[in-house]
Amino acid sequence: MAVKNGAIVWLKTGGPAMTVSYQTGDLLWLCTWFVGFEVKEHSFSAEQLTETEPDTN
Repeated sequence: MAVKNGAIVWLKTGGPAMTVSYQTGDLLWLCTWFVGFEVKEHSFSAEQLTETEPDTN
């Protein structure tokens, strides 16, 4: 997957939809998401992310 700024992504293992903010200096992607009204952010490698919403069944 080619990660791009502004893309909506999920962790391959599941979780909330996240927005890719930018690529960090150590080649990770900073992603942001909401928990209620609180903004969360964390950096992930491209291999951890998917543009397809994981099956929640």
